Amino acid sequence: MINELAPLVGHYGLWVIFFGMMLEGTTVIIATGVICYMGLLSLNQAIPVAIAGAIIGDWLWYFIGRNFAEALISKFPSILPKIESLKDKVVSKGTILAFSERFIYGGAFIFPIALGFYKYPFKKFALFEVIGTSLWAIVGIFLGHILGKSAEYLFGEIKEIEHLLLVIAIIAIAIWYLRKKYLNNKD
Repeated sequence: MINELAPLVGHYGLWVIFFGMMLEGTTVIIATGVICYMGLLSLNQAIPVAIAGAIIGDWLWYFIGRNFAEALISKFPSILPKIESLKDKVVSKGTILAFSERFIYGGAFIFPIALGFYKYPFKKFALFEVIGTSLWAIVGIFLGHILGKSAEYLFGEIKEIEHLLLVIAIIAIAIWYLRKKYLNNKD
């Protein structure tokens, strides 16, 4: 199965990483590390693509917050309390929010939107967001790489357990989706 997937991952993998990082980062970044460990993509290619996708996605959310927050809030009113709860933090700790937004679950969306909404200076946002996102992407990819190596150590060669890994990935995605849905309904 790996041999059949290799050409697809080699051809489209970097695009999937780029757009995946714009939309959702944690799952994509860990999966990227595992894929690099498996030899389907190069770390030298995956790291800058992941960083670029995450940065462009964060900047997009920032500009949406800055220019279209009212329309966004009218369509998704559940985010208003989250944005309002960040007002004081944007003023007093905007730099920390910009730096840490990728390290905090849900922060990759709400922090840039709030920073844009409350007119945090874009140059400061961009500087600290690039530094934090770059660090997060590198650490995340290497964590995925280590997890791939650990799985191989525990279960034998990954090629022999690809079906098990696929099942684990599906379960992980399902848990992530249900958790996200449950947390959103709880608000």
